[in-house]
Amino acid sequence: GDPLRRLDRPRRRQAVRALAGLLVLGPTAWLGWRELPWREWTADARTATGQQRRMELADGTQLVLNTASAVDIEYTAQQRTLWLRAGEILLTTGRDSPQLHRPFIVQTTQGAIRALGTRFMVRDEGSAVRVAVFEGAVEVRPGSAPAATQVLPAGRQAVFNGREVGPQVPADAMEASWEQGMLAVRNWRLADLVDELGRYRRGVLRCDPAVADLRVSGAFPLDDVDASLRLLEKTLPVTVSRVTPYWATVAPRTGVAN
Repeated sequence: GDPLRRLDRPRRRQAVRALAGLLVLGPTAWLGWRELPWREWTADARTATGQQRRMELADGTQLVLNTASAVDIEYTAQQRTLWLRAGEILLTTGRDSPQLHRPFIVQTTQGAIRALGTRFMVRDEGSAVRVAVFEGAVEVRPGSAPAATQVLPAGRQAVFNGREVGPQVPADAMEASWEQGMLAVRNWRLADLVDELGRYRRGVLRCDPAVADLRVSGAFPLDDVDASLRLLEKTLPVTVSRVTPYWATVAPRTGVAN
């Protein structure tokens, strides 16, 4: 049958998880285990570090998973639900059949996001969740404070946790540039750029405090983070020092003052 329909079967998913629990994990699996905790590792759809995945769901919804992300998909007769287990997703919701009119919900660690016919991005940052709306609108409902629910219209974004929704600020379409395999930034701190690039690269990537506040604008390829680092070396007074292929630091270039 249709593989997407099979994703809607919770019992099948539970059986797969139970079977997976019996496996003896080798070194490669252990590396994946460290990157995605158990619930994420067994999710319906997931990506590894540096990987992205594009899917079309049964209702025509377009789902794009960013690096190291995981979602569970549960479509019932009453509701369409995506559980964001880790990472970041970009959604363009499909139009449900006129007979069903099921609400479309993204469940996160901090609460629920209800799509109101829209294109939007959700990023789980651990202690908070960031939502940016590019078309339509979404309703953000903190898990422990339903009365704090807010509607985010197109062009706005906010960060929320289980208790409250933060201030609404402009949502820049550049924030979804990762969907095209690029990270487009405007006047970012170098430390923030290095942190973001580190999400797409295995191992540790850090920024020396001496150059952390340098400002950066440009577009950086995400499928080749080392190429992005070379671009930084060409445009800023920095160098990338590597202890191993998995441990790199963006540091001041020798002989260049901060």
